[in-house]
Amino acid sequence: MRIKLSPQRRDDVLVISKTGDALRVNGLLFDFSQMAAGDTLPRAAIKSEWFAGNVDRLTDELVVTLLLPNPWNYSPEQAFPADLVRVPDGEVLLPRALPNPDGTQAPVSAPDFAEDVGIIDWSQLITAEMKAAAAQADRLAESKAQLAARNTTAAVQIDRITDRIETLGYGIEAGEATPEDEAEQATLMISLKAWKAYKFALGKVTAQTTWPTAPVWPAEPAIPEIEAAPMLVADEEI
Repeated sequence: MRIKLSPQRRDDVLVISKTGDALRVNGLLFDFSQMAAGDTLPRAAIKSEWFAGNVDRLTDELVVTLLLPNPWNYSPEQAFPADLVRVPDGEVLLPRALPNPDGTQAPVSAPDFAEDVGIIDWSQLITAEMKAAAAQADRLAESKAQLAARNTTAAVQIDRITDRIETLGYGIEAGEATPEDEAEQATLMISLKAWKAYKFALGKVTAQTTWPTAPVWPAEPAIPEIEAAPMLVADEEI
C-alpha cells in the first residue's frame, strides 16, 4: 500500500492503522480489499473527511490519499510529506511536529476513538472494465470525428475541382478555350480522379480490423491550386 499525504493546517489528530488492504482512520475501518487491479473508488464514495482523493488499485498496490493535520509548530516533513510506501501492517507512523520552544517534544496523545466500520458507497466504484469501455467509446468518437472531417475535405475538393472542370469545358465547347485552359482541365481531371479514389478509400476504413483503435488512413491527395476558385479569399481590410 502507498499512502499519499495532503497537508492541512489544523489542530486535530489523525491516527491510522493498517491491516492488509484495510485502514482504520480515527477509529473507523475502511476495507478496500474488494478492489481489483485497475479499479478506482472516487473520493465522494468514502464517508470520511480524512480522505483527500480517490483510492486507486494499481497493478500491484493500493494508493490512498489522506489529509495530514499540521499543528502550529508543523515540521518540514509535515509541510512537505513524502509518500509512505510499502506500508506494513500496524500503526502507520506519520511525520511529527517540531519541538516546543523549550526544546521538548510534545507527547503524542491520541484520543481513544470508538471503533466502528466506515461507510463506503461501492455503487460508485469505477472498475477497470468500465474504464476500458469508456476509453473505447472515446476512441470510437474520435475516429468517427476524424473520418467525418476527412470526408468533408474530400467532398469539398471534389465539388471544387468538378466545378472548375465544367467551367473550362464550357470554353472548350464554345471554341474559346486556350491551350493553357485545356492543359489545366486535363491536370484537374487527374486530380479529380485521385480525390474520388481517396473518398472511396475512406468508405472502407471502418471495415479495417484495427477500427476504431488504430485506423490506417489513406493518403490524402494534393490540393490543386485553382486561381479562378481559390481556397481562401484574403481579407485585406482589417
